[in-house]
Amino acid sequence: MLHNKTRWLPRDYYGFGAILLLLVAVALSSWFISRHWIGLRILAQQEELRQQGSLAAATAIQDLQRGSQQIKDIAHTLASLSSLRAFLNSPRQAAPLQADLDRFRENFGLGGIWLVDARGRLLAQGADSPSPPELNRFLGNRQPVSRFILEPEQQQATLYYAAPVPGAGNATLLVKAAVNGIGRRAYRIELLVTDPDGIISLADNPDWLLHSLGSGQAPAPDSTAQPAPLPIVMSPLLPEIQLLGPQQSPVLLTSRTTDNGDYRVYALADAAAIYHLARERDNLALIITLAATGSLWGGLLTILTLKRNRRHRLAIGRANTELVRLNQQLKQLATTDALTQCPNRRAAEARLQYELAKLQRYGHPFCIVMVDIDHFKQINDQHGHDIGDKVLRHFAKVGRQAIRDTDVLARIGGEEFLLILPDTDHQQGLHLARRLLDTVSATPLYLADRTISFSFSGGLTEAHNHDGTNDLLVRADRALYRAKEKGRCRICSEHLLVDQSVATG
Repeated sequence: MLHNKTRWLPRDYYGFGAILLLLVAVALSSWFISRHWIGLRILAQQEELRQQGSLAAATAIQDLQRGSQQIKDIAHTLASLSSLRAFLNSPRQAAPLQADLDRFRENFGLGGIWLVDARGRLLAQGADSPSPPELNRFLGNRQPVSRFILEPEQQQATLYYAAPVPGAGNATLLVKAAVNGIGRRAYRIELLVTDPDGIISLADNPDWLLHSLGSGQAPAPDSTAQPAPLPIVMSPLLPEIQLLGPQQSPVLLTSRTTDNGDYRVYALADAAAIYHLARERDNLALIITLAATGSLWGGLLTILTLKRNRRHRLAIGRANTELVRLNQQLKQLATTDALTQCPNRRAAEARLQYELAKLQRYGHPFCIVMVDIDHFKQINDQHGHDIGDKVLRHFAKVGRQAIRDTDVLARIGGEEFLLILPDTDHQQGLHLARRLLDTVSATPLYLADRTISFSFSGGLTEAHNHDGTNDLLVRADRALYRAKEKGRCRICSEHLLVDQSVATG
């Protein structure tokens, strides 16, 4: 039947609705909280990556500026050489200057040294120095000039520095040096450097050289074509993340520039982990939501199951208690006389078997007395059956009070009773039976309108090892028959007839 099936949900609609609302609330709160937490995690990772990129760019600028400062120092040292002043005063003295220029170029690994006048005429140059670059960028200014230039033929970023020669009119000393790499790949960060025109002149990845980076910078004056822009687009998920190259690699772009703005360093930090986290944010939030909701539902099911089991245990406990009570009641009904509350014939026979077993095993003697109330039929006829029942109850009450706690007084018939006397021999049995007879004879039944006196006749027998239950009852019944023949109100044994005086009253 339906009501016997196991229920995993509350029986009332209010409880089920409350649980459903709780699950929905937990699911929604878990969804929004997890998305917010993941968003905060993404922002924290972005800030950490931005700091790493900024640090890498700042370190690269420091490295470049150290190299630039070294070139400046070399240029100023060359411009202050006495051999250079002697050459400018007397062009015939070129040999000492040429030797100094060659020595500086070789010792410091310079790409070239040139001495030019204000009109751009080459006055002197170091050994193996290539043709000077376009000089209009460096001439006409009495202040030192620094230029960061990419030479496409060599795919090499170079630094040019022009230092005016002090006290030499418009003569200028131009020095060229290659720029070393600035890679920071150990930090998963790529670096690139753009010149003042926005052209990538130095990069960890050589594929990015000669590309443009910036917003609408004009190409260099000597350029014949517009440089291709760097293949980088904004991410649709995170505005601060860019997708680089054909592989759409997520990067976080940060930049630092020098004080004079002659070049700018960009750091492209690997943001694949952040981008993956942003792309999987909804899935992660869903997993967290399902986990939280499932855990709550599991906890609720556990609580409901424990409550159901507790109710079940309580119900079983109550049923067991009731069953024990009913069994005791049935046992009492099966072994107790309903009118007198004395043991009935079945209980008396069971007790006889127990006493016989004790006698046969341990040798404990016992006696029984068959008791019959004298003239009970006349009491019923004269006073009525209800008075007869009261007489029976009165006899049972007086008899239980008169016998020992170990003795048993059982009702085995209408007005017949059986008295079992454990651990009692024949002589002791006679004494106890007489005492019971005297007590009953001296204790009439007092009613509101009458007093009813009565007595009983008894037949006593002592058990023997070879006896059975029926043997005992037959001998006791025979002794009872003798007591009635002798005039009632007496106790007779199976061997000896003992007349008992009638109690007065």
